[in-house]
Amino acid sequence: MTSTDQARKAFLLGSLFLVVLIVGGLIWAVSAPGESGGTGGAGFRDDNDPSFGPGEATLVVRVFGDFQCPACKAAEAGFRYAKNTYGDKVRFVWNDFPLQSIHQNAFAAANAARCAEAQGKFWEYHDRLYDDQSGWSELPSPQQAFVGYAEALGLDKGAFESCVAERKYQSKINDDLTEGSQNGVNATPTFFIGDAKFPGVLDQTAWDREIQARLTAQK
Repeated sequence: MTSTDQARKAFLLGSLFLVVLIVGGLIWAVSAPGESGGTGGAGFRDDNDPSFGPGEATLVVRVFGDFQCPACKAAEAGFRYAKNTYGDKVRFVWNDFPLQSIHQNAFAAANAARCAEAQGKFWEYHDRLYDDQSGWSELPSPQQAFVGYAEALGLDKGAFESCVAERKYQSKINDDLTEGSQNGVNATPTFFIGDAKFPGVLDQTAWDREIQARLTAQK
């Protein structure tokens, strides 16, 4: 093969490789969701998830959170603002997404919050876990702290302790993890306002903008 033929072959192979890269990039650009894009996933299963707001609400906000996650704690101010401001018009649904590989107590905290839910105090317990995150997150065993929060909220101590010991809601938490993964959740917090996905912290301005726009569009 002459040097000219070799050069021509190299040029053709290089051109083919470039075309493959361009086509692959276009496919990725079309299929990859944006930061606030739609779910593109398997949909949501809200049965038996803790919720706040009217069950018949036409707009649903879903949060996938980890009680030991510092970013989730940082997002709480905005989330509580949204829940308190729009809770009469919007339904807020909690989903557990404990990042067990980096947060050793997150799964246990999720189970404890579900045990509080069984006694009608999920959101109060949810708030207590975030407010005192530094007090329990690095404990070798956080169960005593969890029981203390339950007592402070007036829960039945015996029933709560039994629920926590049994890891009663482990399968439900695993279901939430699967649901989140199927909808593209890979970090916490991740919020879905309607079908739009928002990973990370949202401030009050962002919550107002996104919720009001969707409520207005539904009129």
